[in-house]
Amino acid sequence: MRVLILSSSTGAGHDSCANAIKEVFDNNGDVCEVYEVLLFISKFATNVITKGHTTIYRHFPKIFEIGYSIMDNHSSVYKKGSLTNRLFSSGAKKLSEYIKENEYDTVICTHPFATVMLAAAITKYDLKIKSSFVATDYTCAPTIDSQSLDFYFTPDAKINKEFVEYGMAEEKLVPTGIPVRQMFYTSLSKEEAKKQAGINPNHTHLLVMCGSMGCGPIKKIIKHISAKIPQNTEISIVCGTNKRLKKSLERKYKANNSIHVNGFVKNMSELLDSADLYLTKPGGLSVSEAKQKNLPMVFIDAVAGCEEYNRKFFVDLGAAVSSETTKELEFECLELLNSPEKIKKMSDIISALDKNNASEDIRNALVK
Repeated sequence: MRVLILSSSTGAGHDSCANAIKEVFDNNGDVCEVYEVLLFISKFATNVITKGHTTIYRHFPKIFEIGYSIMDNHSSVYKKGSLTNRLFSSGAKKLSEYIKENEYDTVICTHPFATVMLAAAITKYDLKIKSSFVATDYTCAPTIDSQSLDFYFTPDAKINKEFVEYGMAEEKLVPTGIPVRQMFYTSLSKEEAKKQAGINPNHTHLLVMCGSMGCGPIKKIIKHISAKIPQNTEISIVCGTNKRLKKSLERKYKANNSIHVNGFVKNMSELLDSADLYLTKPGGLSVSEAKQKNLPMVFIDAVAGCEEYNRKFFVDLGAAVSSETTKELEFECLELLNSPEKIKKMSDIISALDKNNASEDIRNALVK
């Protein structure tokens, strides 16, 4: 099978999802490529949109929230003929030529932008392929209700009714879960993982991460939590690509042996195995990785929009806690660190959830 996955760097989760799917196709000997969909418009558009998204997402989350709300409540902004639709459809010809030239059998979209372009390419240029969209958040993205692809791979069967309400045909919905890399489907023992992470196996381990961009009030939260954590607790902070945050935290806590500051890491699976509690923003990929590890979560409300739905999904299940203010969040986190039985109860709730291999289920559905 020859597979093209259309992603976008406007948010690391979409690329992470795409690469997780590619991993399974590669392992099965298929030809599979991940491509930045915005490049079919132009390199200039790609740079402007991705850099603009990163800046707003990291530094102006309120603007991001307002923009998402507009899309969520006014889906007409993506309807055929709209300015937004014309922008993303403008790459349809180049996309169709690329698909035909490389003889792809199926095209998978991991970003809503890609569904607009792919739908236009199929309609205008008579593409004979199987098409699909993979949701990367626990909600129906506000752009896809105006598209008509063959399959929609959803994060959970409980979310399917939301897709139907947006106009999706129920028979096109396949609840696979959100794809994560294969490393997250295997686990080390808690003791071994702590040893590998440099954590005392007898200590409680709080893992802190706020997305690949290291956004949110991490410095403020760590400042207050570190002053009050139990003596037998250690904290690991993953700053991702935020080099400024990493340098700042390293300077502040270089003499504190209980606080470990990391930049971009490649051993995230092992770090999750080593953690007893995960303080994070509710990004779709982040929560899905933690779900595979049965790891209880405390959510930082760093960026609203689609992440608000992820937060609600896991909080309603009892698998996570969250608060509206930083002060309340610190209280929630400290209360759990002092209550191992509460952490255990939350972990048991997550362990009862479906743990299917989303990427394998997607491939199996397309092969069938």
